[in-house]
Amino acid sequence: MVNVEKTAQTLLKKFAEKEDYEKRKIVFWYDKDETADEDSLAQIEEELAKHDIKIKVLADNFFEVKKFLEVEDTASNYLIYSPAEERGPEDNWLLDIQMYSGRFENSRISDIKSVLEIDGYDLDEFLEKRYKFFVSKKRTDSFLRWYQADWKEEEFLLGFLAVFSGSQSVDIREILRNLLKGSLQEEHNKIWADITKFELEGDFWDMIKRYFGYDSEAPILKKLFLSFIITHISRNTKLDLSSYEDYINKKGNECEIFTRNWMDHAKDSEIFDEYCQDVLTENSSKVENDLKSIIKSSDIADYVEAEATNLFDRAVISSIAIDLENGMENFDSYLGWIATRKTKHGYTKYRELYLALENAIMLHSFAKDLKDEELHGKKLKDLFHDYANKHYLMDQYYRKFYYYFDKNREEDILKNTREQVEKLYNNRFMDRLLSQWSEAINNETNGIWNVELVDHQNEFYKRHVDRVLSRNDKDKIAVIISDALRYEVAAELQEVLNKETPGIIELNTITGSLPSYTKLGMASLLPHKTLEYRDGRIFADGLSTEGLQNREKVLKAAFTDSVVLNEKDVISLKREEAREKFKGIRLFYIYHNKIDAIGDHSASEHNVFNATEEAVKEIKDVIGKLVNDQIVNNFIVTSDHGFIYKRDDLGNIDKRETSDFDKEQIVESNKRFILTTEDIQLKNTHKFNMSKTFDSDKELFLYTPQADLRFKLQGAGSNFVHGGVSPQEVVVPLLKYGYKKTAQLEKKGIKTGKVGLALTTPTRKITNTTFKVSFLQTEKVTDKMLPRHCRISLWDADGNRKISDEKVIIADSTSDDATERVYSVVLTLTSDVENKVYYLHAIDEDKNELNREIFDPISFNVDLLVTDDFF
Repeated sequence: MVNVEKTAQTLLKKFAEKEDYEKRKIVFWYDKDETADEDSLAQIEEELAKHDIKIKVLADNFFEVKKFLEVEDTASNYLIYSPAEERGPEDNWLLDIQMYSGRFENSRISDIKSVLEIDGYDLDEFLEKRYKFFVSKKRTDSFLRWYQADWKEEEFLLGFLAVFSGSQSVDIREILRNLLKGSLQEEHNKIWADITKFELEGDFWDMIKRYFGYDSEAPILKKLFLSFIITHISRNTKLDLSSYEDYINKKGNECEIFTRNWMDHAKDSEIFDEYCQDVLTENSSKVENDLKSIIKSSDIADYVEAEATNLFDRAVISSIAIDLENGMENFDSYLGWIATRKTKHGYTKYRELYLALENAIMLHSFAKDLKDEELHGKKLKDLFHDYANKHYLMDQYYRKFYYYFDKNREEDILKNTREQVEKLYNNRFMDRLLSQWSEAINNETNGIWNVELVDHQNEFYKRHVDRVLSRNDKDKIAVIISDALRYEVAAELQEVLNKETPGIIELNTITGSLPSYTKLGMASLLPHKTLEYRDGRIFADGLSTEGLQNREKVLKAAFTDSVVLNEKDVISLKREEAREKFKGIRLFYIYHNKIDAIGDHSASEHNVFNATEEAVKEIKDVIGKLVNDQIVNNFIVTSDHGFIYKRDDLGNIDKRETSDFDKEQIVESNKRFILTTEDIQLKNTHKFNMSKTFDSDKELFLYTPQADLRFKLQGAGSNFVHGGVSPQEVVVPLLKYGYKKTAQLEKKGIKTGKVGLALTTPTRKITNTTFKVSFLQTEKVTDKMLPRHCRISLWDADGNRKISDEKVIIADSTSDDATERVYSVVLTLTSDVENKVYYLHAIDEDKNELNREIFDPISFNVDLLVTDDFF
């Protein structure tokens, strides 16, 4: 029943709100719930009378009341009370009076309308139906965060759904994503339980149909999600999806934006991937098998742009792998497709497989281009320089293939590719290169190891260290010696330093010592006049070269202001400690051992390619530490020797018997060399007189198998070896790095930073809900000009609302031809776009960039004739 006091006070407020044109006040009260009985109404009438307000009861006396108000009493204030529901306009004789009069309600929704400041009765039926929602203060308070006074039923429903789904806005895309995240099975979805509890199922599906074009006689959440996947595939491929036509939604643009936003969402993308897997594999994998069959009968180019399911990533990888297995050589197309996939959602999950495949393709392409005339009949020095300039890439591709392949060993998708890589590397590269290499050694060296016109490791200190220190008394230099850092790994280190640090980098070579093992290589890099081999140890000018303490003695004997450290000592020092410790030091010898420490043990030799990746990072960190602590700016990175590594187990054909040797005369040996006092002749074995290497009264001879053969010796671990004379072992890197600030580089005319992007699309008018924009990569990628990864999208003028989907561009072309540095993306507009000016943004994906806007936002005028998917 009515609260008489409260009702009377509310009515008095209504009468007090008089407009300028009102000489008196009339208020209508349609008490359809009959909250005021005869006694209550009498009490209200008594209270109103005190304020010169009269009551007139309206029943079936419309004409009488109209005549009374317009003729008999035109001055008094009146409350027109009716115990019935308001009549429709055509039956309401008092409608004209009501138009200029006030309204009062005392129904169960009146408080709701009061809180929401709703005048009139247009929403009464809707609010009556949804009354239960507002019973909870918590729900009402959440709803009021977004509520606006001009909302109609559609917005109210969105508000309800936003509250149920815990959304941060009343955006249907966010609401739907949060709903589906709960579960695709209605019985397990708490948000759906609320929708059902408040009888909003029909309203929800009507809304989904209007926004996304999903229309089903028996709609369920799982089918809705599948429809987004199929619609995405339909829009982004040329596949024949006629058997799934019912799942292709009519509002394709909105579906695409919803799908992409969820796929790329930082927190929710994993749930999206999980759902894709679930809905495709349900019902005995019917949908998945159908799609697999359709994809298998199609060309990669027909589906390379699709990304809503990992079926496409696996299909691209598998198809390219099968092509390689069948001898197909469309290498540019394969690499182009992989480049396209790098901009897609699934790339992160399949990154290692893609990169393994990419390196396999590069290996195939390299092998195809490697002509016999490049190798046959060449001198040793030419083969040496060819390896340093180009042929090292074959080792790098092989290493990088296995590095990424090993991260997905449980996958069999590249099983045959791995077997091809192994054959290709061993038969078409190693056999061909090393046979010519061995032939050149036999023809030219005459038993004395030397490469014409190439500096020898034995002269390293004199030619590359002493020269720097002798220029003046202020120059400092750090020599980083990384055990088994072969040339191709140093080439990768050069790329990393170029990308991540400012400075000038130069990669050259020196000839490694024989045998190419740690003991001699480390001794050769120290200052000395003579080396002596004595009792299994090597001495430099009479001083032992084994261990850091002994090496520091050798170094200080040549240059007093020097220090010997290992890599861990450098990294562990704090900045002020380092400055104090190295005060007055001009020469640093820093020893690093990652590759050899892993590769030289049978239990871990197959992890050597992981070790090379770690080695590159650790050396970069040492350089960064010394530069940032302002200790030294000039570096030389070199190695004692390289290595040979093959993945597959070696057979007897790869091993050389040692029965011809007198074991009593063998001084030292491993599977790649035998150092002995015995002078014999052997087939398929290189022999070197070590008299020029070691200052000794006793003659020593070095024997190393030709090519990449191993000596048949006891002990495990034959895949990773060194000690021989292959280019992989003796082409020793000499990487010189001088730190320079960016401003210093630019003064020298060296441009640094990331490549730019410039919009080349001539028109600034958008007349279609999907539109293409093109960009030019303004510079080619170089040592100092790095690739650019960015996201392209259209935003409103304030930059607060994105009104298109988002596409990725990876600008990484190294071509001099500008036409080969053009990138295009197709953007899709949201359904709530208006015909006005919006702005195109290009945002760098690197969150460490100070200014991630690649260029100033560019205005586009949207002028759509009809904003639906037909156009």
